[in-house]
Amino acid sequence: MTEIHKNLKTIGISTRNALEQKQAIKIIEKILNDYGIEIVLESRAAKELGLIGYSFEELIKKAPLIISIGGDGNFIATCRKCANASTYVFGVHTGHLGFLTDVTLEDFKGFISEFLKGNYTVERPYMLEAKFKKDDKITKKFAFNDVVLMRRKIDSTSHIEAFLNDKHFNSYYGDGVIVSSAIGSTAYNMSAGGAIIYPLCEVFSLTPVCSHSLTQRPLILPKEFKVEFKSEDDVVVLIDGQDRSDLKNYSSVEIGISDVWVNLVRHKSRDYFGVLKQKLRWGHNDK
Repeated sequence: MTEIHKNLKTIGISTRNALEQKQAIKIIEKILNDYGIEIVLESRAAKELGLIGYSFEELIKKAPLIISIGGDGNFIATCRKCANASTYVFGVHTGHLGFLTDVTLEDFKGFISEFLKGNYTVERPYMLEAKFKKDDKITKKFAFNDVVLMRRKIDSTSHIEAFLNDKHFNSYYGDGVIVSSAIGSTAYNMSAGGAIIYPLCEVFSLTPVCSHSLTQRPLILPKEFKVEFKSEDDVVVLIDGQDRSDLKNYSSVEIGISDVWVNLVRHKSRDYFGVLKQKLRWGHNDK
């Protein structure tokens, strides 16, 4: 078992809006200080609070564990920055839906007490890798949730050609296509009618968005497959909704499961299907 909880002296804090999260940061700092643990802040958050901070690269060197404070958006951004690092990530939910984050601020004190006793689990969901190709150059980007190819203009449609392991297999006409990781399947993918996938499965999915053909359906693929997309249209490629690229600047983008993952610290009692039931209100009568 991972023993990150032993001899833990420093924990990093990542948050998007430090002023909004100021009270949450103070509460978490007080709880951690009681255990002899100090917090270090990312430079952007520290600047908002008038404190000394560190670049994220420095932060993950100083702190073996990063706490993301906020909602799923900040959690995803933090995970992307920690891709392929030995650092661990844990989420404290102060947002709205909180699908990915485990613990609320009110529950943090109890969780950290159990965590320091070794009562936690570690999940390592695989991320997606997008390779943007141009001539002999390849630019790699990693996605935690999804890579979305979408029409730029609202008054037009997109025509996207898809190649599976170098063989043409589909043409997507419509608003676009979502390539989702397993852990990201409950995000945009689900809203577009894609399947919910258990987050530790080594598969990814292709889900058309508002396709012009009723025969276009979501497709789930194993990790051995790579999908390459090309388009002559004005198509935008969005990585987790946070990183934007124009496909016309490249000859293609190839997407598949990466060898890179992120280390997620989870509450030992976390029940994924219980989370689905609660967040999606399965089995509830809302009359």
